[in-house]
Amino acid sequence: MKLTGTVAVLGTGLLGASFARAVKKYGVAEKVCAWSRGESTRAKCAALPSVFDGVFSAPEDSVCSADVVAVCAPTANIPELVKKIAPALKNGALVTDVGSVKGPICKLSEGYLKDTGAVFVGSHPMAGSEKAGIEHSDADLFKSRPCIVTPSCASQEDAANLLEKIWSAIGMRVYRLSPSEHDAVVARVSHLPHIVAGLLCRCAAKYDGADLRDYAGPGFRDSTRVSSGNPGIWDSIIGDNRDEILKALKIFSGCLSETIRDIESSDSESVGRLLREAKSYRDKLQ
Repeated sequence: MKLTGTVAVLGTGLLGASFARAVKKYGVAEKVCAWSRGESTRAKCAALPSVFDGVFSAPEDSVCSADVVAVCAPTANIPELVKKIAPALKNGALVTDVGSVKGPICKLSEGYLKDTGAVFVGSHPMAGSEKAGIEHSDADLFKSRPCIVTPSCASQEDAANLLEKIWSAIGMRVYRLSPSEHDAVVARVSHLPHIVAGLLCRCAAKYDGADLRDYAGPGFRDSTRVSSGNPGIWDSIIGDNRDEILKALKIFSGCLSETIRDIESSDSESVGRLLREAKSYRDKLQ
């Protein structure tokens, strides 16, 4: 059974195009329409008629008949796109996004849709990759990955329930948090790891000798994989979630300082306890 009629995807990079593919593959919607800022990307969408039933050059044109709109743009651009499409949305339309920060996006977007008859509820499918672009899109990108849905008030209950069904239908493990709770969580499990991966690369690059990349094994590659992602999108992410990221960094800094002291004092018991606790925590990761 289809969960909705027409889905409009604004932004058809890796996440947007993968979402469109998944919606079609798993029978979530009758039709999928798309808009992309780049003409070349729109041409690539048009070359996939089994995925996209319509490709538009203006975002407002792509949403006119949409029951569900997924704004799959960088976090800095999401509120501006919601504002632009607001007058074109039909009554009862559900608008969501895929941004990794929720507080400012939800507040602005909900305001832009006030009195339009449409409703905004944030989503964050945690299914990214260091790869980018429609060329790497995959209908199964979301399978078994977590997705956080972030309603901010009781009046959004029906819309949040529909979103949960849509994300679940394409294989995601869905959780519900408030926008502020979401930002606190992802600061620690997404934003902090990205920054730490960058610091690991910087530390290796500062070695005064051979190029350490020649000697890097799976441990270094796995620990720094996310650093290969597009750094341009992180300016707005870090700026928008500054307070929670700083809290996470300060906790990390405290843990690091404690470990440095333990190693300096040859406290092998404390270092061993750290490693055992870390293994236990990591081994239970879903």
